[in-house]
Amino acid sequence: MTGKTHVSAGLLVGALTTEHFHIDIFSNVTVICLAIVSSLLPDICHTRSKVGRQFKVLSVLINLFFGHRTFTHSLLFLGIIIFLLNLIQTPTYYLVSIIGAMASHVILDMLTPRGVKLLYPIPLTIKFPFTFKTGGMVDASLATALSIGALYIFFQTFLIDLIHYISHSFLG
Repeated sequence: MTGKTHVSAGLLVGALTTEHFHIDIFSNVTVICLAIVSSLLPDICHTRSKVGRQFKVLSVLINLFFGHRTFTHSLLFLGIIIFLLNLIQTPTYYLVSIIGAMASHVILDMLTPRGVKLLYPIPLTIKFPFTFKTGGMVDASLATALSIGALYIFFQTFLIDLIHYISHSFLG
């Protein structure tokens, strides 16, 4: 999947997290930013990815040792991140946002023909029975749908109030 699709999924994870935890505005913004960045983090293993270009040396090293869509796209990597976040006593809403966004990345990449090494170091490629080309129409449509879902969650109270107001104002 493209970076845009991963960011859209991260935005949705952030929106769902803020909706679930009902936290203050500062924490809401932080959760959303963490989710967006975390949605791109598994591609640190790809030197031409958005995050790989920002951390070139780290990206080259990870790619050299592990390759693309292996360790950073695995349950082992997610487990290590969970352990580290718990070690530094990360608030639950930040942890959920980070891990949820990283997991969304892995799940989206499982929708591509290349799949991921989810059980790394076991060299088994995991992908869904139906896959889509990265950068294709399905990828773009998915990014759009995920973004619309996030926007709905962010503005659902306003939209519900607006619909309620319109229905009572014009329909009696």
